[in-house]
Amino acid sequence: MSNPLVSIIVPVYKVEKYLPNCIQSILRQSYCNWELILVDDGGPDRCGTICDQYAAENNRIRVIHKANGGLSSARNAGLDIMQGEYVSFLDSDDFWHEDYLQLMMKHVVEEKADIVQCGFIRGTETVFPHVDLDEKVQVYDNHSIFILQAAKIIMWGKVYKSCFFEDVRMPVGLINEDDWTTWKLYYKARKIVVSNLPLYYYTQNPNSIMGNQRKKPDMTYFGAYRERIAFFNEKGEQDLEDVSRMQWCKSLLLLYSNPMLTKENKEEIKMLFDENWKKISQSTVVPSKLKILFYGFCKMPVISSITACCRRIGA
Repeated sequence: MSNPLVSIIVPVYKVEKYLPNCIQSILRQSYCNWELILVDDGGPDRCGTICDQYAAENNRIRVIHKANGGLSSARNAGLDIMQGEYVSFLDSDDFWHEDYLQLMMKHVVEEKADIVQCGFIRGTETVFPHVDLDEKVQVYDNHSIFILQAAKIIMWGKVYKSCFFEDVRMPVGLINEDDWTTWKLYYKARKIVVSNLPLYYYTQNPNSIMGNQRKKPDMTYFGAYRERIAFFNEKGEQDLEDVSRMQWCKSLLLLYSNPMLTKENKEEIKMLFDENWKKISQSTVVPSKLKILFYGFCKMPVISSITACCRRIGA
């Protein structure tokens, strides 16, 4: 089995408590052909020093020190200098199972996958818990991954062909940068392997971007859906346009129950939902259960939104 070089990009900002565990999980990987790019995004703590200490001890580790620019800026800086044939992202307060790369790259090599996606565990542990490695996989192309709702919008927990990023970068200054980016990478892929194995540990860090962004609803990601819909419309991909509208409707429905919304926010959300639902109400790509939920939201938005959140339909 060949073992292509994998670039690992870790953006680092105000995670002094978590960073050593993150890096150690990479050093413990059973797959050895990797380079680690630590992007010190100008934090006020000792993270930059910690990065330099690890780099001094391992020649597979490189460090970028830069002025603070946010998560997208840090990831982009890593993409600009990566040398691997494949790339994977790891947030600096998270960590990997020791066989993360080995199992992910197995599918890359054996099945010639362009993207491999795994599951994750959410919690506050610092040692990866025991997981059953009885793996089940599904294989998709750049249509079925959307139609069958197997696409996960998050950047991490995947291995990508690095050439996919030749013309793709994350938008700087936006919180929901994954919404603007991941769908473009899926669409570039010929084959996508999805594994059920939970190999990524997502740390519930109250100080992270994800831990704080829900205090005030951010609706700039609406632009990502507009861009995605316009792209598929121009390509004549009616099924993927319908799926994109469906995903936006799900997101709008869930957002509607946010207690921080103003009356104007709710009116905008309802208007956008109605516009998109009207266009997909007869679409065959929208499951019947979702059509019922969407119809209910049109009639009773508050109750339907709360119900959807309780059922955790996802977005």
